[in-house]
Amino acid sequence: MASIRSRIYSRLLRRALRSGLLPDGEEGLAMVRNGENRRGLLTLIMGWQKPGKPFKIGNMDAEWVGDQNAQHTLLYLHGGGYVMGSIETHRSMVKKLCAFAGIRGLIVDYRLAPEHPYPAAIEDAEEAYDFMIELGIAPENMLLAGDSAGGGLSLALMQKLREHNKAQPKAVALLSPWTDLTASGRSHKERAERDPMIDVEKIPNAIDWYCPNQDKTNPLISPLFADLTGFPPMFVQVGTEEVLYDDSTRLVENAKKANVEAELQVWEDMPHVHQIAHGFVPEAKQALREIAGFFNRQTI
Repeated sequence: MASIRSRIYSRLLRRALRSGLLPDGEEGLAMVRNGENRRGLLTLIMGWQKPGKPFKIGNMDAEWVGDQNAQHTLLYLHGGGYVMGSIETHRSMVKKLCAFAGIRGLIVDYRLAPEHPYPAAIEDAEEAYDFMIELGIAPENMLLAGDSAGGGLSLALMQKLREHNKAQPKAVALLSPWTDLTASGRSHKERAERDPMIDVEKIPNAIDWYCPNQDKTNPLISPLFADLTGFPPMFVQVGTEEVLYDDSTRLVENAKKANVEAELQVWEDMPHVHQIAHGFVPEAKQALREIAGFFNRQTI
């Protein structure tokens, strides 16, 4: 059974994101983006942290978190449907994960749609990977993680690394990854009312902004349809209340068919990317500890 704090958090999510108060389309997107940096109640729940020292990778803003003397380095790709999210929204969670794992992390503000549609985000993710290599970080000391769209972006990045004959990172953790932009999973319908965060009626907007006039079965857009051969060990977390539940379960099935070491961890009664609420929800903090444990097992 979910903790009391988790149930409170889910109610807050539903009220903030599913109440119908936000307008549809780009006007609603602009309002969400403008509110990302406000230190409201939800931001406090997520455990707001002061900014670090930002710098540039090409045209991208980037920021280091965690132990700067650690042997292993995490590249973290944030979620937000490819249309929102930032270093600001994910700093606290990534910093906490790095603290639990004893590693350092790099967070980047890759380009967002609709201003910068596919494949801009993938190009930026590979640029961040190349930057780490140029710093002298060996792939065997590199870790990768992403949540939601950032999880899908992580899978797209690994496809590009294979295509360009670049070494894969040591291991990858995916938090409720968005892997199927065709929305073919049963959970998109069966859990539509249960999900306190994602409104299935608004998903088509994000898809149209990110990849207009593109084949949604393209493995770089929907990694559920990708060949996962040669990918590193994979750790996937998902909550039972998510419309994207099948995006995770089917991905892990495909990974195992491709002889990729893959572990699925299902969190009962948890909403989409509940880990971001680690400042308030005990299950969120424990989920981050589990990811840290996975990374530590892979780097022994």
